[in-house]
Amino acid sequence: MLTDLLLYVSVFVISGLIFLPLHVLAVRMKRGENLLLTVNLAIGASAIAAGVIVWLSFGGMFSSEGAKAVACVGGAISFLGFGAIYNLLGPTSVDRSISAHILNLIYQAPGHRMTKEELFTYYTHADVLEKRFEECAQIGVIERHGSLLTLTASGRRIGLFYTIIGKVLGIRLWYLERYRAGQSA
Repeated sequence: MLTDLLLYVSVFVISGLIFLPLHVLAVRMKRGENLLLTVNLAIGASAIAAGVIVWLSFGGMFSSEGAKAVACVGGAISFLGFGAIYNLLGPTSVDRSISAHILNLIYQAPGHRMTKEELFTYYTHADVLEKRFEECAQIGVIERHGSLLTLTASGRRIGLFYTIIGKVLGIRLWYLERYRAGQSA
């Protein structure tokens, strides 16, 4: 039983050992484009590889075929969950979080200090929005027609989903309040 547990843990550990260099290389090769997909593919590939490695290399050490299946599949699935959390808190935040961008920019400044004016000079809203427009158009949730942005069917479903979550959780969406105020004026 202890051996089975250790072999289960080995799937998770081997997944991590494969994932660490794999995702760094993959993201660098893609130059950060399609970051979420790239990291998610690395997570999946690492989990599958580790499950197969343990199955083939240590399969005879399990107490039963059932224990082997549970350990190899369960360890791989456990790594998928860990990888998803890492992706959200790590690469996704580095790429998408305005808070992370602000902290990183101030960290890069001499003495880790910067005036608000300097921050707005180096980090403009237009830069942030332009990057997101490009990504949304690339994945097919918006279409750009000159300066007009139109949601695709997929974009409308995602927009509805976020609207519902925001309302259910009572999240104050300050930018929508500004938009609604402008529409009623």
